[in-house]
Amino acid sequence: MAVIGTLRQKLGGILIFVIALAMLAFILMDMGGQGNGPVRGTDIVVVNGEKISYAEFDARLKINETFMKNQLQGVDLTLAQKENVRTSTFNEVINDKLKKDLFEGLGIQVATAEKKAMLFDQEFQHPSITSSFAGENGQYDAALFKQYLETLDLVDKNSGLTAEEKRAQWTNFEKAIYKERLEKKYNQLLAKSLNVPTWMAEALYTNDNLKANAEFVYLPFAGVSDEALSFSDSDLNAYLESHENEFKQDASVNIKYVAFAIAPSSDDVLNAENWMTDKFAQWQIAEDDSLFIMASSETRWDKKFYKEGELTNAFADSIFSAKTGTLFGPLKVNDSFVASKLINRKPIADSLKVRHLLITGEGFATQEEASNLIDSLRTIILEEGIPLASLTAKYSQDPSNAQDGGDLQWVLPGEMVTPFNDAIFYEMNVGDVKMVYTQYGAHFVEVYDWGTTSEAVKVATLTKSIFASEETTNSIFAESSLYAGNNRTKDAFLAGTDQIKDATSVAKTANSIAGLDGNAREMIKWAFESEDEDVSSPFMIGNNFVVALQDGQTEEGKANLESVRAIIEAEVKKEKKALMLKEKLRGSDLSVLASSNGISIQTANDLSFTNVTLPSVGNEPKVVATALGLSLNEVSSPIIGENGVFVVKTTFKSEVPTATDLSAYKLRSSSFSSGVQGRLTEALRNGADIEDNSFDFF
Repeated sequence: MAVIGTLRQKLGGILIFVIALAMLAFILMDMGGQGNGPVRGTDIVVVNGEKISYAEFDARLKINETFMKNQLQGVDLTLAQKENVRTSTFNEVINDKLKKDLFEGLGIQVATAEKKAMLFDQEFQHPSITSSFAGENGQYDAALFKQYLETLDLVDKNSGLTAEEKRAQWTNFEKAIYKERLEKKYNQLLAKSLNVPTWMAEALYTNDNLKANAEFVYLPFAGVSDEALSFSDSDLNAYLESHENEFKQDASVNIKYVAFAIAPSSDDVLNAENWMTDKFAQWQIAEDDSLFIMASSETRWDKKFYKEGELTNAFADSIFSAKTGTLFGPLKVNDSFVASKLINRKPIADSLKVRHLLITGEGFATQEEASNLIDSLRTIILEEGIPLASLTAKYSQDPSNAQDGGDLQWVLPGEMVTPFNDAIFYEMNVGDVKMVYTQYGAHFVEVYDWGTTSEAVKVATLTKSIFASEETTNSIFAESSLYAGNNRTKDAFLAGTDQIKDATSVAKTANSIAGLDGNAREMIKWAFESEDEDVSSPFMIGNNFVVALQDGQTEEGKANLESVRAIIEAEVKKEKKALMLKEKLRGSDLSVLASSNGISIQTANDLSFTNVTLPSVGNEPKVVATALGLSLNEVSSPIIGENGVFVVKTTFKSEVPTATDLSAYKLRSSSFSSGVQGRLTEALRNGADIEDNSFDFF
């Protein structure tokens, strides 16, 4: 929004009256504000003692951002996409370092001769090369690949890449396929090293074919009321200590904040309205609509013709029935004033038949040579009327249709790049021939047929956004500064307004805050670097000035009791109940246990390692596993299950026939292999000494 650009330019030179107004607030502020962060080093992460500099990370980040942008066909990355790329790149540099050490230690490498074969030997060539340099017949064309390599140090006019950028792209591609080859070798080595021995295959076979029937008695946890239990915080802490690995936590911080919206004042709205009134009067006498719109409007000049139902415009309902030249508005629509004019109306085809002759400029000794050919073709096609189709076989550099007179067949709206699309649909009729420049080169285009037509309109729109002026923005900044200065304690901060919002358990790597539209990274960093109950200076986040209160943080490592109290209380209650119920189920006679506890003996049939459900109870894997492991008519000791405490007696066990073929079970090594490969990165990171300094950089 315009306010952002204005503020970034002007914030450093806040008006004198605002400085005077906010001076008291700044004087009252302590030195814990966001301007006193740690001094950055040069290393973003240290992996097993090896430093990875921020410069190295940043170079990789730029490559990955460029790749992502290319995947999105040149569209600028959103803030969220940039953050995702940054996070994945950070993990990538760590993982690459760990794998590099692993591969070197194992002696896995890609030799020079092997690298050469991956590039040039068709028997071993990387599939990305063979698929990217295919000829007209769809087969790999070595000449095309050679031509590409020979032009690596030349500017690419189609993509706009410099020679240096092209060379860097190719270098990165080479590194990527060599890295892929290393990982493939390791995975093959890992797969070959894993196997299922005979004893394990026999155990798997037995587990798959063993079935049992059982009788059981059980007392549910729900039968013991919580009021009957007694425990203290020492019990909870003891449970937490004994299950420390189950309750690991990331560093987090709690923040309370007040947002001061940067919203237009009534004067800002009036100023925008007056601007629109003046411009609308000028538009009525303007000689050139396109020049006027390009010079005045926040909405670009639009060449497109819209059919009824396609036009999204405040005046769409009236435009199609109006005369060409009719002006509409001005009108306030949401946060803008708008006015429109019907520029033209004409029939637009739903599809066209088109042919073209393309000169890309590639393969010429000089740019002048290519320009001379284009000028010559312009003369004989556009001035002398030589049929375009008769020239494509000799001159066109679009191999897909040069031999067919340049025929593109039926073309739909939006199917071609914008300059080409706009020319054929909005500027040409059947029989017209025109020259059009696109990112692919110079096209000589002919429309030779068209389908069904519908009336369409061309509309120009004059737009003026309503945004907070510099004066309004400064006033809101002063208001937020005064709040920060006058409410330096937690009690004062909470009492100062009823508009306080909470952001709890904010992660150290987070970039956003619930309830705020914008990047809150600086505020989050401030919160982690501050003391409990510190109050910040105003941060600009989205369209708000935000004052924050640091409301406590949690260190990385073992969870503190309060953060997991509810979970641990439930587990301690379950343990206490289990001890009470186990005492009631001590004995080896199910009939006696059932009678003494006023319960009945239940049965469960066809139990197996794949069927662990007890009727009327639910899934009880520990109970079923015990039943399968008991001897016939053997009675278990009390078992603490998922839903209560059980005693089980096995009444039937199937005879498992001797296996004659264990090959299927030995083949399961492939699933074990893939599981190990999938957990490789996790295992490497768990065993590594990683010093993460990324917090100091972003």
